[in-house]
Amino acid sequence: MKKIVNIKIKEELSISKLKRGEVHRLQLHLSDNALGVPWRLPAIIIRGLNKGPVFGITAALHGNELNGISTIFKLIEKIDPTKLSGTLVLIPISNVPGYLMNQRHFSDNVDLNRIMPGKPTGASSDIYAHHFTEKVVSKFDYLFDLHTASHGRVNSLYIRADIENEQTRTLAYLQRPQIIVQKYDENKTLRAWANEHNIPAITIEIGNPNAFQHDLIDVTLEGILNTLRHLKMLKGKVIDMIEDTVLCDHSYWIYSKKGGIIDVFPELASKVKKGDIIANVYDVFGQVKEEIIADRSGIVIGKNIMPNCSSGTRVLHLGVNLFEASPNQIPGE
Repeated sequence: MKKIVNIKIKEELSISKLKRGEVHRLQLHLSDNALGVPWRLPAIIIRGLNKGPVFGITAALHGNELNGISTIFKLIEKIDPTKLSGTLVLIPISNVPGYLMNQRHFSDNVDLNRIMPGKPTGASSDIYAHHFTEKVVSKFDYLFDLHTASHGRVNSLYIRADIENEQTRTLAYLQRPQIIVQKYDENKTLRAWANEHNIPAITIEIGNPNAFQHDLIDVTLEGILNTLRHLKMLKGKVIDMIEDTVLCDHSYWIYSKKGGIIDVFPELASKVKKGDIIANVYDVFGQVKEEIIADRSGIVIGKNIMPNCSSGTRVLHLGVNLFEASPNQIPGE
């Protein structure tokens, strides 16, 4: 077992003051909790020996979305700072209170990824989000924001990115996801804030919450390493990883109309046809109250796995208007 080093506590992230060719582990003071004790953000900074961009990776912005944590830990093991150009800033747990409470939201029950960049005064989540963007994310030249499905749902390995933007399209194509969905930046998300501030950013959705899925984690890790090679932060061949990926013009959720006990049939990343029965809603006596029908053909991005179903429950996340990547859009060596 490697020696555990002391973790330094800092008020600010000053990358230029960190020694090159080393791994630095810090706790950054973002805001204070009800005891008057700081919420401290764990940060791993791998400062390359050579100059280059600052590449940021954030995970667990939703506190129960954990696959990104393991992805970051595995990436640390792969990187030799003496052979790295530029800097990696790795935030394994972005929502510290949510992680400690094993929940998606911040401690005041607010979704941090709907209030970015927060405010210097206001609710506790606003203040935390403000310092997170100002002290950390503003230092990035690129951002990968790692997520999973929310509680009670499962996801394929898919990417949300603005494919019409050359930089974010390239970042998406350097990965090897099952699906890429054309997503314009949703208002108040971390990705939207980053892209608005000229920090090319994509969201990588890595499977399911509350667990480590190492098959998906390992694919995500390879995509990140491929990106670092493309940016010339690491030496090596850049691989075209888009070949088996399904591209979707957009996506949407199909909802239940009735409440009861639901069984959702299609597998993740499988294709469904318009008119297919994708789920049945039963009453407690085993009678079918509702057959939920696909209103369009598409591919299953995510789905509900909780049998108890109220009226208006999200059932299936469908990607539609599937199309092929143009070879001249795919990054090469």
